Amino acid sequence: MESLITVILVVTLILFAGLNIFQETLDAQDALTATWQEMEEISGDRARTVLTPISSTIKSNGAIIEVILKNDGSTKLTDFDRWDLFVQYYTDSASYEIDWYPYVTTYPASNQWTNAGIYVDASSAESEVYEPGILNPGEEMIVQVQVMPTIGMTTTNMLTVATEYGIQASTIITR
Repeated sequence: MESLITVILVVTLILFAGLNIFQETLDAQDALTATWQEMEEISGDRARTVLTPISSTIKSNGAIIEVILKNDGSTKLTDFDRWDLFVQYYTDSASYEIDWYPYVTTYPASNQWTNAGIYVDASSAESEVYEPGILNPGEEMIVQVQVMPTIGMTTTNMLTVATEYGIQASTIITR
């Protein structure tokens, strides 16, 4: 009789351990499936994202760069604070600068950038009407960057912007 109770206890423990392992395997599979679906969604957003530089100008004696970017993809672009912006340029003293610039929501101070406006057509200053603050497909955004030290005269420089999905656009800027 004593060995029967021991057998029942051992079998119960084995069944409990087996079921617990099975449940943990199912939970891990659920987490893997959710992560895989999220990865596919981000990959799809990347495939549908196209950012095209339209024009660029240098203002304020080389201290401010303005670039017009157009969303030629089919993905709405937001979260500008998660974008990366780099400028490679020559200064008046001919030194070569490569800098990353943080995003601000206000007018940019030295070595910062901002979204100076989203437009249906930036050249005619036709403001966006649908979903303000979001760069929808077909809309244009004016990126304003303040650099310090200033950009040198008769130099060729480059600005690169990368979205949160890793899609990048580069443009050559001359002064």
